[in-house]
Formats: sequence, C-alpha cells, structure tokens
Amino acid sequence: MIEITENKTDRKALAEEIAGYISEKRRTNCFLQPEDWEGILKQGKVFRMEFSGGVYLLAEKERQFDLLYFLERNTKPVSLPDMQKPVILEQVSAERTGVSPALEEWEAVGFRRYLRRKRLFLAAKNAGQESREITFCGENEQERIQMLLAESFEPYTSELPDAETLAADLWEKRVIAVRKDGKLLGFLRFGREKKISVLRQIAVLPAARGRGIGDGLLRDWLALERENIAKFQLWVREDNPPALRMYEKLGFRQDGRIAPVMIKE
Repeated sequence: MIEITENKTDRKALAEEIAGYISEKRRTNCFLQPEDWEGILKQGKVFRMEFSGGVYLLAEKERQFDLLYFLERNTKPVSLPDMQKPVILEQVSAERTGVSPALEEWEAVGFRRYLRRKRLFLAAKNAGQESREITFCGENEQERIQMLLAESFEPYTSELPDAETLAADLWEKRVIAVRKDGKLLGFLRFGREKKISVLRQIAVLPAARGRGIGDGLLRDWLALERENIAKFQLWVREDNPPALRMYEKLGFRQDGRIAPVMIKE
C-alpha cells in the first residue's frame, strides 16, 4: 500500500519542485506560479504521496484536503487511502480547447462529481460611469458576516476567509455593505490580483432577497474599483442561474475557463 507522509521539504523548495513538474509538461491541475504557491503552502501542512509515474500533494485546510496531482504521460490516477477529511479535486481548464479533464479516471479511484464553475470577466472600461455612494462593513459586523458566509456558501471551494483575513479586509475597506435601519442586509467582499479586481463572496440575508440588493452591491463594486484596475473577475456555479443572469445583466461574459470540482469523502 502506498502511504501518505508529511512533506518535509521547505516551502521554497517545494514551490520549485512544482515548477519543475509543470516544465516537464506533466498532467496536472496546478497552473500557478511558484511565488503564488509559496503563499498557499504557508496556510497549513502539506502531505505527499509518491507512486510510479506520479506524485500527489495534499494541502490541508480546516475542512478538507486540496489535491494537487502531477502525472507522467499515459499514467492514470491511483487510489488514495482513507483520509480524516474530504479530499477536493478542482481541475481548471480552457473550454475553448474542447479538452475536458478526464473525470472518469478520477471516478474510478473513488471521487464523485461535486459541482462545476465557470469564470466571468468584465473589462473596467465597460463598467459604465455610474456614480454610487459606497458604504463599507465595520469591524463590529464581523461576527454577523462570518455567520452569513457559513450559511450561504458550501464549505470546500468557496474560500471562506478566517477571522484574521476578514478583519484585514474590513480594515482595508474591501467589504461593501447594504443596511436598512442600521441592520446589515447584505455585503460584497472583493480582493485584488495585480490589475484585476476579484469578487470573493456576495451574500444577502434570506429575508432580504428579491429586492435588488445583490445587483446594487455589484454596481457599488464596479463604481468603486473601475478607475484602478483593468478588469473585474468572478467565478459562478453553473447550477446557479439567477446569479449568472445577474452578472450577465451587468455585462459580465464567460472567458472560457471552467472548473469541474470532484470530492472523495
């Protein structure tokens, strides 16, 4: 039986190892730059599973392990031993190539299809010139925000922030608010990746849905960021047509990136 062991390589060396696998053109679900992975690998322990023709790296998070694979050509996935948490496998690919990840291969080793997302974008120059009065969430609302995040999003792929990250976003004014009579009805959390403004999460209280609050939060985000970035970007689940319609109404279009997500429980 092939065992999983804790990775003892330092993080910089591991990032360079990953870059080497990519340069070898191995089949993989990892396309980030080494400097990006150094930050991600700091989030928790990384475990390694080596076998003939391939390597798995499992990055441990609070609720799950995220699986990175690096397979030589003509090598199929191998089964994982039982883990203490679910294992999440996300495979981003370009839809225009017509080549989808080999999901059947992963189903054969115990994974099942979980959800599927697509990426949308909007050029900042097309975001309009609407003037908006922007309000932000305060530090006193952090607990309420975290509760609404937990209630509104599935736990594995939504990249929900921990308390420290959310506190920093509140301080940096990257969480936009909608209130009525002093009560928080909804919020939008965003971030920056170089010249791209990225939607992290948008959530509205269940009792306040259907009033255009989500649309208003998106318009606030566009008005706030359009002068400072080149484009807006977000991921949306394909099984959420109302959200997809809301984004398309504001001009967002698919950029060809899709992300099938699989899970082994």
